[in-house]
Amino acid sequence: MAKKTKNTTKYTFKTPAAAQKGFRAYVGLFGAAYERAVPVFEKATKNYDDYAARGEKLETSATSFVKDTSKTVTDFAAKRYEMRAAKVRAFFPKAANDRVVELEAEIAKLNKKIVATAKKAPKKTAERVTKVAKKTVETVKAA
Repeated sequence: MAKKTKNTTKYTFKTPAAAQKGFRAYVGLFGAAYERAVPVFEKATKNYDDYAARGEKLETSATSFVKDTSKTVTDFAAKRYEMRAAKVRAFFPKAANDRVVELEAEIAKLNKKIVATAKKAPKKTAERVTKVAKKTVETVKAA
């Protein structure tokens, strides 16, 4: 058998120069990443401020809309109640209509007394009595 020979190539590694070059590449990588990130960050900041301004405008318009809506709904409900009450009164004879007006006035007085009594009572009881009074008014209006 023939003898095999191995050829080996010897590499010389200069440690300080290679380490310095690697460190420069590492720093250069972060520098390039920073340069690419700055425009994106500035654009995001600009967009954020723009979106915040738009959101503020929407908040203002929504707040005014809600305030106007509650007033409109209250006015609509009052008109609707008056319309229905007029229809009910027209359905009953005149004497019954007078009695209905008397009873509504009496209910209003009693509700005022309930609210006055509720103000003197402890807070939790007062809240409960006020709720009951409001439900009573709503029930009477619905009828």
